[in-house]
Amino acid sequence: MYGTQRTGVRVVLTNVSKPSRIDDYSAWYDSYGAGLLKPGYLANDYRFENPNAIGDDSDPRFAAIYDIVTPDPATAWPDTENSSDYPRDLFRDPRSGLVSPVFRASYALVGTQLASEEHGPLTGVYLALTDGSDDTSRQQWASRVLDTGFFFAVSRLRVIEGFPQPAEWLEIFETDQHDGLGAHTKALTALEPDGPDDGVRNRRAGSFELVSVAKT
Repeated sequence: MYGTQRTGVRVVLTNVSKPSRIDDYSAWYDSYGAGLLKPGYLANDYRFENPNAIGDDSDPRFAAIYDIVTPDPATAWPDTENSSDYPRDLFRDPRSGLVSPVFRASYALVGTQLASEEHGPLTGVYLALTDGSDDTSRQQWASRVLDTGFFFAVSRLRVIEGFPQPAEWLEIFETDQHDGLGAHTKALTALEPDGPDDGVRNRRAGSFELVSVAKT
């Protein structure tokens, strides 16, 4: 995904503690995300926003996805945090206090499915954090979603570690639709009355539109 042979992802969901200072929040987070790439274990920093979100723990406004490119994805985040290049100095910036974390976790890639047609640039993602069932049912559901034409890729990932109490599975649905926030609703409408396997238990889900990109 994102033009990178990744082995996993680091995903972080956050809110801004003072919504009136969202520009300061974004400026700090852009610097922090770029700094996380310097140690070399994470390749890309994609930041997303749902401006319609409530902005609390149950409905966070921001999502960041970092592509892991190490052979063992479980080592990527610890090695990044322990690196001399980790951007510790940024936490002395008062703007760091505007970042209110909701969820942080690392996931290992299980598989990626791609639509057969060519697609445009990434505009948004739908993130599904779930438990239960097996990978086969997730593959089958992803194939049906891709067939609607509202997404061009679906990545399935399994948890390595996270806080608090991370879901067992993460699925990232990528869209190139002009309305990146509405792609999932349109796909579900097209698939009615079908739905995911009954054994899949939703823990957290949401649509986000792309707002910034940093790459190594």
